[in-house]
Amino acid sequence: MMQTANFVPSSFIYEALMHCLCKNLQLHDAVSLIEEMMESCLTPGNNVLVDVVNGFCKLGKINEAVKFLEDKHVLETSPYNALLGGCCDASKFSVAKGLLEKMFMKGIADCDSWNILIRWLCEKAEIRKAHELLGRMIISSLVPNFATFSALVLGHCRLNKFEDALQLFLQFHAKCWVLDCISYSELIEGLCRAGKLLEATEVFRYMFASGCSLQPSSLSMLIKDVCEKGMVNEAVRLQQMAYDSGISCANATYNYILLGLSKSDKGRNLLEFLSQMLVKGCNADSGAYCILIQSMIEQNRIKDSALFFNTMVKEGLIPDADVLHNLLLCLANHSQLYLILTTIDNLVPDSQVLDSAMYNILVTGLWKEGHRNEARRLLDLMLEKGWVPDASTHRLLIGSVSGVESEQKMSTYENFAIKDNVLDILVEGLGKT
Repeated sequence: MMQTANFVPSSFIYEALMHCLCKNLQLHDAVSLIEEMMESCLTPGNNVLVDVVNGFCKLGKINEAVKFLEDKHVLETSPYNALLGGCCDASKFSVAKGLLEKMFMKGIADCDSWNILIRWLCEKAEIRKAHELLGRMIISSLVPNFATFSALVLGHCRLNKFEDALQLFLQFHAKCWVLDCISYSELIEGLCRAGKLLEATEVFRYMFASGCSLQPSSLSMLIKDVCEKGMVNEAVRLQQMAYDSGISCANATYNYILLGLSKSDKGRNLLEFLSQMLVKGCNADSGAYCILIQSMIEQNRIKDSALFFNTMVKEGLIPDADVLHNLLLCLANHSQLYLILTTIDNLVPDSQVLDSAMYNILVTGLWKEGHRNEARRLLDLMLEKGWVPDASTHRLLIGSVSGVESEQKMSTYENFAIKDNVLDILVEGLGKT
């Protein structure tokens, strides 16, 4: 259309059109425009050639990309580097290696060209082959840079050679270089798995000072291991550093610290850290509430344990069975089950977490506290589920239910007791066969 109108577009217009065509993978039209542009004695920019190569690679047309660069007699490095990356992404390493040889012969292979192949080999844990390429890279008078060392660190980590990876990092450190995010995270995780927590924290501090971010999962692993070693104050400092550098922390990361604090200094700093956690925008999840409730129980802070439980259920979260059992026992022993009575009412209809032992604690405890109507209602629910009150609950209730209600409840109890005895006999019989 532009030619028929005798309008010759500028390089800027051509490149804008070709960028749009490549983005939509209309590569035939993009190549036609490049040819038209060259016929008009205009030279397409490297960015356009890179767009075309990337488009071919996205479509899996590696051979077409190679032919395109050769037909257009391209002698710039960046389009070829894009093709090297596309070959590696498509796992066509032999094609990439052959292409690198041609680039070397043409004198257009740069440090990045070699690093693309070295990186791919390291990601596949082919560290020996990566070192062979590195040797050839050095012979060709190119000096390894931070990307080269990052790849090698990653390669050693993938082979579980964390000490070798650490030594490479120390060389890295001496040059004031910075690892890429993936190599950094894998080094941290590897050092943690190898039990080298001191080294892992030193790597973290160096990278933090360099303004680099650690993947949240790697940070979580580091903080978990530090807490498990009893170094909870160090874990708190690491988490604060991560927050200051903009690293998002998963709930699990905060929970590891909460658990660590609950086990140290009798949990005195637990609530302070909880406040900081909430200020940072991280709401407590089920795991955090369970840690808090258990810690309050251990500190004999009865009302606080009940408060956390009530808040938890109000937020739609359910405690695990062990923590709930411990809470019920604690409140029953202190005659304060009434503190969670409304919450239990809300929990009972839909929850599967309450078992027969918990019902027994509730029925007995509420009865002793004088909440007999609530105790009877829970007893009814218990019997409806087919559960038999234990001996202590039965003794407490048997003389306290009057008239017809007594006969009905005891009749129901006896029926369940008979069924229970039958089950015991059947189980015993099966055990002998």
